[in-house]
Order: sequence, then structure tokens, then C-alpha cells
Amino acid sequence: MEQQAAMAAHHLFGLVDNRHYEPLSRRAITPQYRDALQRLLPDTWTLERGDVWLHARMAAGSAGASRRTTPPPTQGFKIHVSSAPAHTLRLFELVVPACVENGVEFKSAADPVMLGVINSKTQERGFSGKFMTIYPPDEDVFVSLIETLYRRTVGEKVEGPYVLSDRRYRDSKVLFYRYGGFRPPRRLNIDGTQSTFLVSPDGSYVADERLPYFRLPPWVRDPFAEEPAKDSAERPAGEPAAPLLNGRYRIEGALTFSNAGGVYHGTDDVTREPVVVKEARRLTNCWTAGDHTVDSVDMLRHEYDVLRRLEGLEFVPRPVDLFQEWEHTFLVEERVEGIAFHDFWAQDDVILAPYIRREGRVERFVPRFRKVVGRLIHMIEEVHARGVVLGDLSPNNVLIDTETLRMRFIDFESAVHEDDEAALLTYGTRWGTPGFIHPDRASRDRLLPCDDWYAAAMLLYSSVVPATAFFALNPFAQELFLGELVALGVPAQVSSIVSCLTAGRVEEAKSVLADWEEG
Repeated sequence: MEQQAAMAAHHLFGLVDNRHYEPLSRRAITPQYRDALQRLLPDTWTLERGDVWLHARMAAGSAGASRRTTPPPTQGFKIHVSSAPAHTLRLFELVVPACVENGVEFKSAADPVMLGVINSKTQERGFSGKFMTIYPPDEDVFVSLIETLYRRTVGEKVEGPYVLSDRRYRDSKVLFYRYGGFRPPRRLNIDGTQSTFLVSPDGSYVADERLPYFRLPPWVRDPFAEEPAKDSAERPAGEPAAPLLNGRYRIEGALTFSNAGGVYHGTDDVTREPVVVKEARRLTNCWTAGDHTVDSVDMLRHEYDVLRRLEGLEFVPRPVDLFQEWEHTFLVEERVEGIAFHDFWAQDDVILAPYIRREGRVERFVPRFRKVVGRLIHMIEEVHARGVVLGDLSPNNVLIDTETLRMRFIDFESAVHEDDEAALLTYGTRWGTPGFIHPDRASRDRLLPCDDWYAAAMLLYSSVVPATAFFALNPFAQELFLGELVALGVPAQVSSIVSCLTAGRVEEAKSVLADWEEG
């Protein structure tokens, strides 16, 4: 993976070792893709590991290499093959022989885990979607080879995620192309990353940007300009082609983007009510359980089902609509007001640590904390009463009103219901916010109510001092940090409530709160 992409997915550096950051190149790969490629490549080709990729190259002196009359190009049109997890081996069978026959080198994801990284939700959008990258030596070979690959794949039941940086070739579900560097000039940046460049006809360097939409350098002509892609998707990722989505929802801005899709704010033109619109792109953020693959669309539909189960609770956004437009799926829900939980406790007149010694600081903190505890426990109990476990309860997923302290839950992507199928129940255990995940969660095949109570304890802990991410490295730090703050004046009831919820002793935590309020 290019360094920029690796930095954008920095949290994945913990994939190699959960205690230390390591580059993904240090992770040992599984043999599935290597074995499949070795069976398809002749002896005159070599296969080499490079970061998250396996590079297939013609050996020096081989027939294909000896036919070259010029050095390998440093830039040109690339062919990208995307793939769902279930279709990778079949695509190898369809694509690799054509590359070998034409003497065209390529690379592929190193194994299924690396493909999952490339297509994960947090991957940089301009880098995602590429199962294989093929490097035609010139434009004539590019035009001929992509058409050959199209004919080989068009009748097959294979598909992959849309490669946002590219243009789709004809109506293919797996073939995309863009102009970019093969072995481009590089420049070392001050932060240790490297930037790559294209060389223009006048010799100047132009940044080789991987954007979440298709764009050619100004001097390059698209050889298929007379045959535009049928989907006409060369627009920024997630932007609707029409002013209204589903003929009804006016998008007014973006709240956030991820590789799985954007989150937008807008207005329902029918009711004139403000709404939030969540987008899901097919075959991104995939997770496989047995023969079943769950992707972003599955999870968005599931989130809609969860919202409907919780409909009527005043602290849960009301679901409005679920629909598909173009190849993306959209969930529309009521837009609720408030600021993120962590932003509230970080305000100048609210923040406790490191200003605990300031006069009146603890006295202002205590009534707010008590009110939040009571409301948070009530909210979670109401959710559990409907058979739902939230799964990802963190400061990012709770909004709070700065004046009334009214709170609302948002983002139910990881929530599960007790009647959900096994694949979704298992998925819920794998997706959460570091620092708010029960230590035993990874060893189970489903979420339990204790997962939400542990997350609630860490949510309250973070309102005192946001140090919960350290506890996976040193569990003793949890008691140590809070003990030091109690010694400095934080009421002991804070520590008691956090300890009770951490252990799932909810009634005891409620009793501590009741006695505290009466006292």
C-alpha cells in the first residue's frame, strides 16, 4: 500500500501487534492468493511480496522481458480489477492468463485480510477498491487488454466495489482504469511519508493524486472518450447526480466521509424537516462469516431495522426512509441537535482534568455528572428492554444539549437485536471504538448487555479524564488514574459508579447515585 494510504488507515497498524504500531508489511500473509497465483504463472515469472501486495513480474531473460525494446514506463494507464471476497480466486483464473499472454505485469492484494484492509471503512477513498493493478506498457496494449478482460469477465458472476479514483470500463462490475504512476518519481515529506509525481510533457512534476473521483492529467486524452461509461459516475464520491435524492431529500452539506459512504445533512422537501442521510457503497467494509458476506449495505439496512425497533424512544433518531439510488443505498433519519459527548466535557467551563485544583471546578462538575449518569443508565435500560444491544457506545455516538443535558444516541451500525442471524451477531463483536470495548468481547460470538454497561462506564470515565484508550495496554491504569483524581477532590461516588458499571452491577450503581443525590 502506498504510504499515504497506510497513514490514512493508521489504526490498522495495530493489526500486526495489538501492543505496538507496526507497518502492515510486517504481517505474515496467508497462502491462498500466493498459491493461486503460482499455479497460474509460468516458471519464467516471479512473485514478490511488497507491503500489502504480491507483485507478479517477468524474470530477467524471459521471453516476455526480452521482447521489450524500451525501458518499462514510469507512468500510463492502469487497469484496476475490483473484487468481492468470494470472487477473488475466479478473477485470478480469468485475468492472470491474459496478463501472461500479453507479457503485462501486475500486482494483487497479498491475502484476504489485506483485501479487507484495502476495502475497509476507514481506508482513504482514493486508494480503495483495487484487488489487482495491471500495468500495460503502452496505450495500445492497454486498450486491447482491457477489452480482452472485459470479454472474459462480462458473462461471469463476479463483481467488486466501485473504484472511486477510476472510470468504469463499459458496464463491467470489476474493471476500472485511471492514468497514474507505475514507477513514479518520489519525494520524501517532512513527516516521513513519500509523495509520488507524474512527469508532464514539458518535464515538470505534477502530483499523482488518488482522488475519490476520476480525473485525468491535462495533457492526457482518454482513449475511450467516445464511449463514456454508462453510469456517468465521474463525480466526487457520494455526491448525488440530481438536486434531490429519491425525488425528495435535498442534500445541503456533508457531515463526514468514509470509504463505505458519506453522511450528509439536508431537508426533507415533503415535510420540510431537517434530516441526516447515511450512504452505503456495495462491497465495502466486508466481513465474512462462513459462506455469508456482510457489507456496508447490509449493515445500513440492519441499522434501519434497529431504528425501527427503537422507534418511539425520545433519545433515538426517528427513521424516515431507506432506498437505493444508482448503486448506493441511503438511510434517512431525523436530524437531532446537540454536540458530541467528548466535546461537551472539553468545554472551557466544564473540563475537569487538568484544572481540578481550580476553585469551584469540582462543584460545577458534580451536578452535571450526576444528571448524565441517571439519564445514561435510563437510556441504556430502555434500549435493552427492546432486545437491542448498542455495541458501539462511545463519545462519538452520544449527542448532548449543552443547556438541558438531554442526550441522544446516534449511529446504530453495530447495534444488534437478540433475534438477529448469527453473522450479524458476530459482526457486532468486531466493530467498536478502542477504549470502550469490554475486555472479554473478542472471545464471544455475540454482544451482551454487559458490553454496553462497560462502554457506559468508560463513557463516564472519559468525562472525568479521557484516558480510556490506555487501559488495553495497562488495565491497572483505570483504577490508578481515577484514584489519583479522587485524592484531588473528585467525589468517591464517581469511582464507585464507574466500577459498578464496569462490572455490570447496574442496580448497585443506581443505588450509589440515589444515595449521592439524597445526600
